[in-house]
Amino acid sequence: MYQHLQSIAAFVAVAETGAFNKAADRLGVKPSVVSHHVSKLEDYLGATLIYRTTRKLSLSEHGRLLFDASRNWIDHTGNALEQIRDAQNEAIGALNIALPTFLPDPRIEASILNFIKIHPNVSIALNYSDRVTDMLDDHIDLSVRVGSPSDSSFITRKLSVVSHLLVASPDLLVRCGTPETPQQLEEMPFVAMDNFGDSVVLERDGDEVEVHLKTSQLCTNNIIGALSAAEGGVGFAIMPPALCGDAVAAGKLVKLLPQWKLPTWTVQAIWPDTSRRLTLTKRLLDHIALSLKTR
Repeated sequence: MYQHLQSIAAFVAVAETGAFNKAADRLGVKPSVVSHHVSKLEDYLGATLIYRTTRKLSLSEHGRLLFDASRNWIDHTGNALEQIRDAQNEAIGALNIALPTFLPDPRIEASILNFIKIHPNVSIALNYSDRVTDMLDDHIDLSVRVGSPSDSSFITRKLSVVSHLLVASPDLLVRCGTPETPQQLEEMPFVAMDNFGDSVVLERDGDEVEVHLKTSQLCTNNIIGALSAAEGGVGFAIMPPALCGDAVAAGKLVKLLPQWKLPTWTVQAIWPDTSRRLTLTKRLLDHIALSLKTR
């Protein structure tokens, strides 16, 4: 079996990435080398492992069987190698990290960038998107998200807690009036976002009021777009201070009901326990936690 280890590694890379060229990029070799190893493995087994078409690749029944067994072996071996390297006090490796379009706690991004500066042998790919990614299919080692993960099988770690503000443009307040009570928000147009529901609870001195939001003409899945809509007077919005602070200071936005508080949101790190970068992931998270604690 030992003479086929390289071929098995190439096969697993193709199965995970879905393409010979992507597998080659991951392994640092030419696509022809990856293709050679897969063909060599198929010849040895006398079975087709990967069905190839001009549009996509798919695993055969035999390919699926080999992939499931080989991936676990490679994952465990990779984790062992990382633990040994980590014991040498030098972080080495690559991480694929998913972040929202705007992270409401910018200290976390700063900590990630600082981690790269401290460890020159670490490379990180930052993928910004408000789309909830499939961490396994998209080969994400670590995801930083606001709120609770939808998949409870992942490991989570609380990084920080952020608050939000109710903000509106002066133009909107001229048209609709400045609300003096939470109930008056229900009569104002609201810039809806996919990650918020149709109601919000406000709290003051122990009293809570649930406000049912009236959606404006705009709904967006992007918080930067929601900020632009709020500045343009389309409706009021719920914004993290780190994003809307400059607009408030410039008078483009006005805080609404400042005596009332919105619920806080938890910023969490999420990662699969099968990640090959488990040791490096934990090391980065320890760095972020220490950085947030000391600031």
